[in-house]
Amino acid sequence: MKKIIISIIILFSGAAFSFAQDNIKINAQIRPRFEFSNLDFNNNNSASTFALLRTRLGARFTPSDDLTAFIQIQDSRHFGGAKSTVADLKNIDLHQAFFRLNNIFASKLSLTIGRMELSFNNERLVGVANWGNTGRRFDGIHAGYKTEKLDAQFFAYKEAENLLLGDTLDQNIYGLSLDLNLIKNYKIQPIIIWQKQIPAKTTSRFTTGVYTKGDIGNFSHEAEFYYQFGDQNINKINYDISAFLFSLNLNYTFDLPSKPFLGAGLDYLSGDDKLTDNQYKVFNTIYGTNHKFYGYMDYFVNMPNDTYGLGLSDYFVRAGLSLSKEIKTAVMFHLFNSNADYKLKTGSITKSFGTEVDFILNPELSLEKII
Repeated sequence: MKKIIISIIILFSGAAFSFAQDNIKINAQIRPRFEFSNLDFNNNNSASTFALLRTRLGARFTPSDDLTAFIQIQDSRHFGGAKSTVADLKNIDLHQAFFRLNNIFASKLSLTIGRMELSFNNERLVGVANWGNTGRRFDGIHAGYKTEKLDAQFFAYKEAENLLLGDTLDQNIYGLSLDLNLIKNYKIQPIIIWQKQIPAKTTSRFTTGVYTKGDIGNFSHEAEFYYQFGDQNINKINYDISAFLFSLNLNYTFDLPSKPFLGAGLDYLSGDDKLTDNQYKVFNTIYGTNHKFYGYMDYFVNMPNDTYGLGLSDYFVRAGLSLSKEIKTAVMFHLFNSNADYKLKTGSITKSFGTEVDFILNPELSLEKII
């Protein structure tokens, strides 16, 4: 049975402020967001409404061209979350704190150490997840080497630290991302990521592939392919990982003042309907910003749990235009299917997850213009 999902989203970036004096820049963000949610498809249940608030305060210090330090604190909450009007959630966290050294030994090498946001390519595998009320950050070391034709980024991060003997149950992330500037107006960005748990027999997963993006006149495209391999332990059973993701995104913008565009594409994530052959074929999007890709209703943000390990085929079309310099609008249609059969409560077999239509209104408002 197919389900029709309709989502209406109005995006406001919230109020952002900045202050700069000499080598110190102060920035702040106050981002309130109201949400109306009725996602269970049960007419007997009323919709839920709630408001979120994210507040950030940061300071960037640049004593020289080759040294930068950044500190950012964050409070993330929902309205009414405290037990009373005089209670304190004690919810402030250190969102980012790092320093960056550039041109080390008069070379093109840079080094960043601390807690930081991180994103690669189009955030398919690693992104800041900015739609969420907290965002994503990593703890570790990031080294870069940049020339006119090459931008290489190596990273080593600690995802889990349990302070146990032998680093038991710790999880580390290692990776290398390349941005190759070989063809004009064309991006070629290979990447490899290694997620390693200790002991190694739990999970040792590699994700590797390439992201490409190009423009030819008014036509643009994105294409990417990633393959996962390694070992994963599920319920004390070891599996060999063999999974993949493929995506193609096509777009055409017309030469009109309102910049209307049409686009279409496909996202394919492999799945597995049986785990009896010691092969694990379910693709995991690891640290991706999934809200950006698989529908704004957020039914598919926790991959692969939200697809029951069955994979996902997302066929989509979209269209949009600019109503003015400050206001953009778009509509997007998704057709969601699993890549393996599953049984409904009625006993019937299907691959259909349903359809979704997103209507987007995005006013780019600035505090100065409002005042």
